[in-house]
Amino acid sequence: MTKLGANDDWNAYVERIGQYFIANEIKEDKQVAVMLSLMGNKTYGLLRNLAAPAKPSSLSFKTIVETLQIYLSPKPLLIAERFRFPKRNQLEGENIGTYLAELKKLSLYCEF
Repeated sequence: MTKLGANDDWNAYVERIGQYFIANEIKEDKQVAVMLSLMGNKTYGLLRNLAAPAKPSSLSFKTIVETLQIYLSPKPLLIAERFRFPKRNQLEGENIGTYLAELKKLSLYCEF
C-alpha cells in the first residue's frame, strides 16, 4: 500500500485501503493504526490539526475518513458541475473511450 500523496484522490485512497485490509486480513481493531502508519506525513499532520485536541489514534476509522473527506474531497457545487458537463468536448486525438470515461466522471455530481 502506498502513501497518500498531495495529488491523490482521497476517495480512491479509502477504497484501496479497504481492499488492503481485506487482502491482509486486518481486523477492525487494527485498521486505525494501519491507516495512520500508511498515510503520509502531510496527511497525518492535516488530520492532527483537524482533529485537535483529540489525537488521531483515539478516533474511529469512520471518523478519520469523514474528517479528511470534508477537507480533501468536499462535495462539488451542483451548479458548477452542471455548467462543466456540457462544456466538455472531445479533445483532438482523444479516443472515444477516454472521452466517455471523462463524461461519466463529470456526470457524477450533476444530478441530471
